[in-house]
Amino acid sequence: MNLKIAKALEIVKIIEDAGGKAHVVGGAVRDTLLGRPIEDVDLATSFTPEEVSKVFSKVIPIGIDHGTVLVRYESESYEVTTYRTEEGYNDYRHPDQVEFVRSVEQDLARRDFTINAMALDANEQIIDPYGGREDLEKRLIRAVGHAKDRFSEDPLRMMRALRFSSQLGFCLDKSTYEAISHQVSLLSKISIERIAVEFEKLCKGQDYQVMLLRLKELKVHHYLPVFKENLDQIKVIPSVRLHGFSELIPFYCVKGSPYEIAEWIKAWKQSNQVKRNASIIFEAVRSYEHKPLPVVIYAVPSHLIDSFVNVLQAADVTIDHSSVQKAYDKLPIHSRKQLDFQAEDLMQQYPSLPKGPWIGEYLNKIEQAVVIELIPNENQAIKEWIKTWSPPETD
Repeated sequence: MNLKIAKALEIVKIIEDAGGKAHVVGGAVRDTLLGRPIEDVDLATSFTPEEVSKVFSKVIPIGIDHGTVLVRYESESYEVTTYRTEEGYNDYRHPDQVEFVRSVEQDLARRDFTINAMALDANEQIIDPYGGREDLEKRLIRAVGHAKDRFSEDPLRMMRALRFSSQLGFCLDKSTYEAISHQVSLLSKISIERIAVEFEKLCKGQDYQVMLLRLKELKVHHYLPVFKENLDQIKVIPSVRLHGFSELIPFYCVKGSPYEIAEWIKAWKQSNQVKRNASIIFEAVRSYEHKPLPVVIYAVPSHLIDSFVNVLQAADVTIDHSSVQKAYDKLPIHSRKQLDFQAEDLMQQYPSLPKGPWIGEYLNKIEQAVVIELIPNENQAIKEWIKTWSPPETD
């Protein structure tokens, strides 16, 4: 058994020894049955947060109104939430009314999809009132109860349905598909930040190409930033999976998006770090056709080399990760700081000249020559090479 699940079941048994009921719930149960890696393990219990706090010594309240606490157990953190029912979602996200209940079956009724509406008890038995296990076997994404009700409660669940389909390679159940088709306009009620998280995960999924086409089919792209202003953009499908907006944005820009990187960043409310990474990758991909590979990858930080190759491959350029990584590793220098010749050396070569833009221009020329191995990265060799140049012009 997975170690995280085993530890979680220890918590279940501790709660049950104290007179309560508890279960492992949600994605951890689904991924256990699928044999997939397990990231987080959540638990549900008949105990209230106050009762949970009496059982465990380290309990952090993180959502008391909704019955959720964080239990620290053997150096790990576990979210433990009281069984509950929910009513009313006026903000299309949070329930207006929460009622704590004593039955796990009642709690599972509020879940989004059948494959997420299963629980694991202390005896490692599966509680599955909505046929989630059968849907896993059928490879189906099906809403719990009436799909239209689940989506009107939180329209983001429509994006989650598509995301799970992409990640797991599952099909949408007919009623779930039809409900998305009829209620897709509700996505306008959802914040861009929440949609962005699901869109990124969808694009990382194994079935991302099918799901991007499904977005178009269901008109989901009418409610996605940038895509809604240029509906044909959704037809541009990456040839490989792209990991996040740092790769997605330069890909679409390379493929002819009429919007610039800054506009994508603003529309999708991405961070300045994503903007910097996307800009570096975009410039590198654009330079690839007319500059030597060493010069191109020299301008790319080591942590973005894989992303650079991903975007090239997504744009149907024949290139592989290993050859680019080898070329990067072989670079004589990886930054200007490693250059065995700095501004002070240049000033000594031309002592009569005042400081000015020419210093940066000359250093850049030297840097590029070292990168393509036109000259060795040796101070004396660089000095001798400079002697062959015409003196710099200054105003």
